[in-house]
Amino acid sequence: MGYLDQGGISPSWYKPPMVVQPFPGSYSPELYDLAYSAFLQSGQLNEAYRLAYTAVLQMPESISWRQKLIQVGTWLGQRETVLQQWHWLARHGEPGALASAVKLAAALSRPDIVIQLLSPLARAGQLSNADWKTLIYAYGQLSEPDKAISDINLSLQHTGPNRFLLEQKAYLSYQRGEITQSLAALQSVQKHFKATPDIAIQEARLLSMQGNYAEAFAAMNHVRDQATLNDVPFWHLLAVLAWELHDHQAALDAEKKLYLLDAASKYDLQRLIMLVGSKNPEAALAVAQRGWIKYQLPYFYFESLTYAGQAQQWKTLGQLLRSVPEHDPQGLRSYATYWLALGQWANALKKYNIAERAYAEALHLNPEDTIAKNNLLWMLVDSSNAYALQALLVGNVLHPSAELNDVTMNALERLGHYGSALFLAEQSTQQSKLDSRQLLAKASLWESTGHPGIAWSLRQEAMTDSLAQLHQGFLQKKGAAHE
Repeated sequence: MGYLDQGGISPSWYKPPMVVQPFPGSYSPELYDLAYSAFLQSGQLNEAYRLAYTAVLQMPESISWRQKLIQVGTWLGQRETVLQQWHWLARHGEPGALASAVKLAAALSRPDIVIQLLSPLARAGQLSNADWKTLIYAYGQLSEPDKAISDINLSLQHTGPNRFLLEQKAYLSYQRGEITQSLAALQSVQKHFKATPDIAIQEARLLSMQGNYAEAFAAMNHVRDQATLNDVPFWHLLAVLAWELHDHQAALDAEKKLYLLDAASKYDLQRLIMLVGSKNPEAALAVAQRGWIKYQLPYFYFESLTYAGQAQQWKTLGQLLRSVPEHDPQGLRSYATYWLALGQWANALKKYNIAERAYAEALHLNPEDTIAKNNLLWMLVDSSNAYALQALLVGNVLHPSAELNDVTMNALERLGHYGSALFLAEQSTQQSKLDSRQLLAKASLWESTGHPGIAWSLRQEAMTDSLAQLHQGFLQKKGAAHE
């Protein structure tokens, strides 16, 4: 079937088949050889082609005339005629003909001929990896991966385990939606040959499709020491599986590699922030800032604000707050987190007027925000703003929410309402044993309310508790030294 038969636009090198009228008369070897040479010497290629064509018709078993037809046909761009001759020569075992026929058939998109030539050799286990690729591609052109798998199975029966063929079988089975068969082929590779990260990735993906995340992670972890920094897809998948299984150490190891390689996706960066944030706010801040610079997502901006505050990096926090453009295209100032961070920054620098306005704005956005209420009250206590404290504490201050209990107690003490502060202290600590700090705070309140004896007793209790803790620490240290 030629290009014109297939429709569409022909390639620039394509020449339409020549219409040939065979020479009349019977075949004469001497006359034909002489005429062919004369035609070539005089440049009459069309006549030489006609002569060779006639000779092949009259002497179909003649290898030399088929070779001559290939020669002149190639010069004239008659590639389909050339393919027919190579095909015949290959089927008759002419040396080199098979490779030429397969190469030309592939170039002319003739998968049927490729399969005719290569499939028998494939089933007998006599095909090179390069020819296997050509054969599998030809089956793919005809949408027949099942026949390719059949050839592979017959070849494996002759040759035994073959890494290349097992990998191809896994790929073709996956194309057909046969996950179990594909997985079995990959596991055969791992069983008979050295395990590699690329095979582990394929196996883990198939296991994940079946919901077997623990097995998928085990397959990846088995070759973890073989993976290099260049195996970015390996670290991506390992991080996802480790996170899924709550193996935070393995997830952290993979995510750190991706971060250092600058190959971390936005999801990798999010996971890395969550993994390091509680223990290392400085590291979480660095990751969040990279995410903000690279992806410009509000999530990374607000995480940067949060961890800059936790790490007490006030200069960085101020720069982040000032980096929001005046027109605020992403609406970052419409979130209470922005104003809470501004209040924290201003309070740390003792810019109490700015802090007060920032917390007020946060409460305007969310009147029930206990964090904003807490921070505002603590800021007023720190700044000794008794007037504002008095105004905010109007109401039933003896029954604040659990989140506001400590700050309300401190505010009442700052305002001189020692009895109320002591009542809150008693209410919040009656259900649990007090530590030394809490005992001393209660002692101060009792003394302020005119009960120095109770205050003295509480201070003695605090001192005894502190000495007991020191003694326990000394014994633990001594025991560790002996070990």
